[in-house]
Amino acid sequence: MGIRTDVAFLELSRKVLVAQWRASVDVPATSRGPAAARRVVSALLPVWGLADLLDNAELIVSELVTNAFLHAPGTDSFELDLVRRTDGVRISLADGASIRPVIAELSEDQPSGRGMALVAALAARWGSEDHHGGKRVWVDVDRPRDD
Repeated sequence: MGIRTDVAFLELSRKVLVAQWRASVDVPATSRGPAAARRVVSALLPVWGLADLLDNAELIVSELVTNAFLHAPGTDSFELDLVRRTDGVRISLADGASIRPVIAELSEDQPSGRGMALVAALAARWGSEDHHGGKRVWVDVDRPRDD
């Protein structure tokens, strides 16, 4: 797992514009990938002033990496990007598979298949896009609005 950012960049970005905070990490395409992704999220969000989004963001990144591991075999790592936005964080994960995620119809007798429904419930917005022959799934996690 290699983080392609450093503290100096994060400090510089904080002084320039909050929306420019970004971290890119290669997450192992193994059963250890979800835990590695959660560690990245738990390290960065408090530094970015987003500790209040940590629980939801950790669950979301865990689901994204787990889905990629199960449904996008044939790669050594997945590309995890975190981007600090004014109202929250965008989490995105790129893998080599072109098959887009869907929210499965739930059945009581199926033990799995609920991940994207959880992601959709916690996300302000989510979607996917083409990325270098595969796809990138992105999820916006926003702070609640004060109305």
